[in-house]
Amino acid sequence: MEEGSTTATREAESPQLSESPTSSSSSSSWRPRPLAFRPYSPTLHTNTNPQHLRVVVRRPLVARLTKDIVEIYQLCNPLFRYSEELNLKRFLTSPSTGLLNDGCDNEHSDLILTVNYSLVNSNINQRYVVKDVLGQGTFGQVAKCWVAEMNSFVAVKIIKNLPAFYQQALVEVAILTTLNKKFDPEDKNHIVRIYDYFVHQNHLCIVFELLDVNLYELIKLNHFKGLSLSIVQLFSKQILRGLALMKDAGIIHCDLKPENILLSTSVKPPEIKIIDFGSACREDRTVYSYIQSRYYRSPEVLLGYQYTTAIDMWSLGCIVAELFLGSHCFQEFQSMIFCGG
Repeated sequence: MEEGSTTATREAESPQLSESPTSSSSSSSWRPRPLAFRPYSPTLHTNTNPQHLRVVVRRPLVARLTKDIVEIYQLCNPLFRYSEELNLKRFLTSPSTGLLNDGCDNEHSDLILTVNYSLVNSNINQRYVVKDVLGQGTFGQVAKCWVAEMNSFVAVKIIKNLPAFYQQALVEVAILTTLNKKFDPEDKNHIVRIYDYFVHQNHLCIVFELLDVNLYELIKLNHFKGLSLSIVQLFSKQILRGLALMKDAGIIHCDLKPENILLSTSVKPPEIKIIDFGSACREDRTVYSYIQSRYYRSPEVLLGYQYTTAIDMWSLGCIVAELFLGSHCFQEFQSMIFCGG
């Protein structure tokens, strides 16, 4: 459709504009700029020559203004370029009001994260771009980050800006570094890999490999009906390899549970990795007495006795039963103990 006929059609369809004495002359003389506006027809006509037949695409104007919005803007301004950095900053941390650490932290001493926020290791000039938050806990939060140099995602554990959490996180870094480099350099014993650690805005940040769902979520996906015996055997053997390595290193995990065992689906068949060494300690430095999660707590910890790496084996037994049954094996018994029954 030609430009002149388009204007005439618009004037015929809008008689109220031509009836106005003040606007008739201006509306009839106005012509759209060809750079910014082009006549649009909802039907794309095809060439009548059979050799040049092509598919006729019918797309409403709204679809073009959404899917092709960048191209539309470039028609209006050839210099327009899109960048994710121009997006509005969507908060990922809740609450998101900056009250501590010069406005960087919220009331819980968590670093306030937004989409595309950059965590920077200034020592090696490495940038980790936050894309989402994977979880939050008493220690802080875990963010899913993009690393351009690696062309892949990683998980970054951002510790609360509190001295006690900071010191315990340093212990976690030391333990994982020892396990990864000294005892499992070839990554064959199902311990999560630590890539980097640094301080950003007074927060200790620990960079891990990115894994998938944990075993509790897997049980939940199966409607708490339990997993097949072959799957239970596969995962049990892999957890045992990790615990055997930790025993050789003299490390007690202290919080082994399905939520702290994650799947790695990047390999076939899927493998598991033991994560969250935030409560871990060395066997010759058992400081805390209140350890292990409720349904996986060993008898010696319940009674306040001295404990060793054997408490992780007790937790493993509870986990294996839960994988097969789909529910906690000592749920009612533990409730009686904690209720004084």
